[in-house]
Amino acid sequence: MYNSQIKYEMKSDQSPSFVREDQFDSSFSYSINDVIEIDSNDESDFDYESLITEDDTPVDNLFSERQQRLLAESLYTDWDTSRIFMACANVGIYPVRSRTPIVPDMFLSMDVKLADDIWAKKNRCYMVQVFGKPPELVVELVSNTVGNERTTKFQQYEAMGVKYYVIFDPDNRIFKTRLHAYELKQERYVAFHWQSIQKNGVWFSDLGLGLKIQPDIYQQYEDDFLVWYDHTGKQFLSGEQKAKAACEYAEAEKARAEAAEFRAEAAEFRADAEKKRADAAFQEIELLKAQLENMRS
Repeated sequence: MYNSQIKYEMKSDQSPSFVREDQFDSSFSYSINDVIEIDSNDESDFDYESLITEDDTPVDNLFSERQQRLLAESLYTDWDTSRIFMACANVGIYPVRSRTPIVPDMFLSMDVKLADDIWAKKNRCYMVQVFGKPPELVVELVSNTVGNERTTKFQQYEAMGVKYYVIFDPDNRIFKTRLHAYELKQERYVAFHWQSIQKNGVWFSDLGLGLKIQPDIYQQYEDDFLVWYDHTGKQFLSGEQKAKAACEYAEAEKARAEAAEFRAEAAEFRADAEKKRADAAFQEIELLKAQLENMRS
């Protein structure tokens, strides 16, 4: 938990300048319209009850809805990590002392856990003031051209201090390529190499996680999904996918056992046939010997 003061900067709608790391200019800064600085431990005069933590009007297309849940669920079902974490889909993040949340499609926050009473107003969403830090990673899915993923949201996550910002544009609505990722360096987002991550995915070394686009089937729907992977390249699976994989593995093991049993029976049959042929040959030899003895006598 961070105990230091936290700044949240409300920035203008000016589009950010996307730069490669080798083009980074630390002297560049955005114009700041509003800066709020508070002590994150001082909650005594903050009215959480006045915040709108849910608006009950979610609207997502079928692919985005599946993609959001796949990203969150597969971390809980298949990530072998000793660190506690929160992975949430379509849950609001309240920057420090802000009354305006931002709702990413998915976020990951490390070394934090749900409160015992998640129905309390201040525990219903991700309050940076309550958890003491912003999430480490945010994913936005592009569904149309007006979602502000590369402008306003880019600026908000950067100002909030979210270390990694990932944009997945499955239908190439705002980018010519589908996967883009940024890392916060000296309070500015610097892009991962966009050409490399289209093919190989993006690796977050301090999290021990990667993201890549891969053909997959989730909830009876097949498409190119954004999926997690570990240092070995193994994909993280949802509960449904793990159950299916386990069933397929069991069926494959059954087929291998049946094949082994068939081979054993076939080997036994061949051995029996060889024995019968050997017995027949011996009997034929014995008959010939008897006939020869009769002829001599």
